[in-house]
Amino acid sequence: MHYLRDVLRLRVGGKFVAVLPGGAEGPARLEPVGETLGARLIELHPGAARPPVQVLLYAALLKHKGFELLLEKCTEVGAAEIVPVLTDRVVVEPRPERLAAQVERWNRITEAAGRQCQSPSVPPVREPLEWPAALAHWQAQGVPGIIFALPAEGPLPPLREVLSDLRGADRLALFIGPEGDFTPAEVAAGLAAGLRPASLGDRVLRAETAAVVATALVVYDLAADRPTPPSADLGHPSRGGRGLGEG
Repeated sequence: MHYLRDVLRLRVGGKFVAVLPGGAEGPARLEPVGETLGARLIELHPGAARPPVQVLLYAALLKHKGFELLLEKCTEVGAAEIVPVLTDRVVVEPRPERLAAQVERWNRITEAAGRQCQSPSVPPVREPLEWPAALAHWQAQGVPGIIFALPAEGPLPPLREVLSDLRGADRLALFIGPEGDFTPAEVAAGLAAGLRPASLGDRVLRAETAAVVATALVVYDLAADRPTPPSADLGHPSRGGRGLGEG
């Protein structure tokens, strides 16, 4: 309600599109409920379809603004889930006493980004995992995984070449390192666990840029040759939407 009242500045009678957790949506109207405001759905119909490929993003923690930018933009381009990772070269780690509040803030950022781009779903942001735990978490998902790291010896295969072997995958994990990249030991552990190395090209990208580029390329490339899945089911309204104006 804060978003509708204070950001979109809607008043009683103002209309907006309500987006439900399952992705269904429909026009709604603000109405008075006692001394506060409520929303009445006018009609409900299936919303936009989810991307046919789910990207699980394992992203090393970055400095404050860089990681928040990563969360926002990766949500916009279609990440399905984001797992912060603590690696040897991570510069800033959340204090234990502030961890719950930090994770809550991260999820508010992805929710706001999903609302802004009218996404039918919002990627949950999990609690940070140490590198070995992140690899174990990925292995438990049973999905292919790709690690992006600066090559220690010789060029890495380009991402498109790696994706050509994964055409049937509907879920894929991506691992992005911190500002100083993964250490050689972390790369070795990832490869031993089954991750595939890949390159985003000759340029050295900032970590947050690499995460956005990789996510967007994977969603686009693997989704290009398959049909879009059905639109989301109808359900109960819970989260806000975009304004339609007064009236």
